[in-house]
Amino acid sequence: MLLNWCQEITNLDPSINFRYAGGWLKTVTGLDKSVLNGYSLVGEFVKSGDFKEEYSDGLYLDCNKTGKKSKPKQDFRLLRLKHGKLTLIDQVYDGRKNWAVEFWDSVSEELNPNYRQTEAEKIIDLILNRTGKDIKLLNEVQNQLDDVILNL
Repeated sequence: MLLNWCQEITNLDPSINFRYAGGWLKTVTGLDKSVLNGYSLVGEFVKSGDFKEEYSDGLYLDCNKTGKKSKPKQDFRLLRLKHGKLTLIDQVYDGRKNWAVEFWDSVSEELNPNYRQTEAEKIIDLILNRTGKDIKLLNEVQNQLDDVILNL
């Protein structure tokens, strides 16, 4: 589908200052939960801007940077393109460390409509997000959890 990404995303959010301080667009084709940053959202970077470009149906992650160019604020939007219609699925404003984790459930549901995260998976995601995958801290949590389980 031939689209002008700037025009399409501005239609979704008229207040957006499109690519004022930079940004990027990538497809989202899978998840890699072994990392907590943007690389956990698997896909390829694609060309986008205030020009027409060919886009395939699928999931896209848009990063729009605003504010000071020396220290921009990054806003992220997960979007679905289907039959030429762009739909906002999820968003994170002023993304900080581990911002991508906030998209995991939405991506999982979009890629597999039958996906339902178990309670154990929710707890593991929460722990990984909170600890930043600090091995020493994760070992401490595991040891304390083992103690709790032994005393039940």
